[in-house]
Amino acid sequence: MSRGLSTLCLAVLVLVPRLTSGQGLTGTLIGTVKDEQGHPIAGAKVNISSVALIGGPASQPTNEKGLVRFPVLPPGEYVLDVEFKGFAPRHDADISIGPGATIERTVILKLAGVSESLVVEGAGSRVEARSSGVETRFLPEVLRTIPTRRFSMIDFLRAAPGMSPTSTANGTNNTLSSFGSGTNENTFLIDGTNFTCPCSGFARSEPGVDFIQEIQIQSVGVSAEYGNMQGAVINVVTRQGSNRFLYDASYFGQTGRLTAQPVRVICRNCSQPESAYVRAEYHDFTTNLGGPIVQDKIWFFSGYQFARDHDSQPGTDPRWPRTSRQNKAV
Repeated sequence: MSRGLSTLCLAVLVLVPRLTSGQGLTGTLIGTVKDEQGHPIAGAKVNISSVALIGGPASQPTNEKGLVRFPVLPPGEYVLDVEFKGFAPRHDADISIGPGATIERTVILKLAGVSESLVVEGAGSRVEARSSGVETRFLPEVLRTIPTRRFSMIDFLRAAPGMSPTSTANGTNNTLSSFGSGTNENTFLIDGTNFTCPCSGFARSEPGVDFIQEIQIQSVGVSAEYGNMQGAVINVVTRQGSNRFLYDASYFGQTGRLTAQPVRVICRNCSQPESAYVRAEYHDFTTNLGGPIVQDKIWFFSGYQFARDHDSQPGTDPRWPRTSRQNKAV
């Protein structure tokens, strides 16, 4: 996102997850149902549900090998229910599926009347079926709590293993190196769409921090589908609506009097002999709205962020602060 230039992107997100898929935008759940002797159970009813799944819950029977596959699932938290005549049913919650992820679950069913529960191998953990190399995923709960600035998604990326800034951490530079790669060797995707500048490897656009649902960073061992990449593939998935209308707004502000000035440096040709860090202006306002256009079929999400960050460093004239201005919409 260029500084001092307003970037406006209007989008209505229309998802049909069982028919279409953007590159790295959706995930897959693969399940295997067996009995206590390890024999596959054919014809077991497997049901998945999630608030992220447009069209409501999806059901499939297992095949002759006890396998079932749910492709093209939007990122979110899923619930898995398995039923078969003569066996105790199972309700397995908190299955996190991210963009580009393939999650495997093996379910061992027990006979009804012997036990009212069954064992799910790897319950409560992620079992990636095709993940390779070094991958980092920032899920929604992490994005809400990770201690970074709110100015750019690049602040999240700097926290991933192997990702290093190639310049000072500021709001005007987003160059990153993945395990020593060049900054022009990275690929930035937003909802599966490539927004990488071909000349420099910068992200030519980025959503506001409150518009992000999940971030996936493949820093080593990128899949061949992305081509001959020497750097990282960063996939940013934005939030979407749901069957309920939801709205939120937030404001962050800071004045110079609330900012510490522990260091003072001699400033030649300035309006004063010494200068310290000065917070001239800081305003950050975001507002979001999402909900259904057609129940269970079409959802929308929209958001706007107004950010102003003006400051001056020790040794510079406070009359001419560094300015960063952003207007982001989705």
